[in-house]
Amino acid sequence: MEVQEVKGSIEIEVKKLNFFYTGNIMGLKNINFSVQKNSVTAFIGPSGCGKTTLLRCFNRMHDLYPGNRYEGEIIFQGENLFSKEADLINLRSRIGMVFQKPTPFPMSIFDNVAYGLKLKGIKKKSELKEKAEKALYNSALLD
Repeated sequence: MEVQEVKGSIEIEVKKLNFFYTGNIMGLKNINFSVQKNSVTAFIGPSGCGKTTLLRCFNRMHDLYPGNRYEGEIIFQGENLFSKEADLINLRSRIGMVFQKPTPFPMSIFDNVAYGLKLKGIKKKSELKEKAEKALYNSALLD
């Protein structure tokens, strides 16, 4: 994976990042770079080099699976994303991911769609059902 740096205001800084999958399998080793504010950044490399693993670190998607662990820091807008005080719901609402291959949370597709609605405060089951079904229908996924 190649990272090219540009001078400017830093929005994200990755420092000495190591990531381990369950069983101490190293997925990332000593990653260091910064991303400039209001810039477009691309991660380019061959299959299996760690691009997706790195991106999942930004909103701590790896936390959803037991046994994974991070070392180092990712600083986003002055906050260490790996701190124990990090609010993961808030973090995931600020750093979203859209992958080429879908990566749903480990729950039903309906619950994945309804999850965002619940985070925005919609609690009424009939409203959740209506909005989630409409979204699934509009994206040709209801059936």
